[in-house]
Amino acid sequence: MRKILIEGMVCSKCTDKIEKKLKSIDGVEDVKVFLEGEEAYVSGDVDEQLLKSAIESEGYKVTSIEQVEGIKHPEERKGFFSRLIKKIEDSNKNTFGEGKLHCCDFDKKEKDKEKK
Repeated sequence: MRKILIEGMVCSKCTDKIEKKLKSIDGVEDVKVFLEGEEAYVSGDVDEQLLKSAIESEGYKVTSIEQVEGIKHPEERKGFFSRLIKKIEDSNKNTFGEGKLHCCDFDKKEKDKEKK
């Protein structure tokens, strides 16, 4: 399993985009992407450069890739308030739906700027 540190993720839409991209690569068996810690865990027989290219093609920066034994889930490192914030974020997603925020949709941001 590989642990990949990624810069530039700011919301759950970012993690979903990276997870979907990595899962589309032949040879990838499983993918877990965590906003907390800005990290992804990928299992399967895939070239590291291919993983890096896939992530960076989505507009993020890979800062390191290392071989690890297993996932150290970021939730295990979180305190009470971090878990509370996560619950609030999930509640907002359920209330307002996916795609309402576009903090990482660069095309949408540009279109909004043009409208102003």
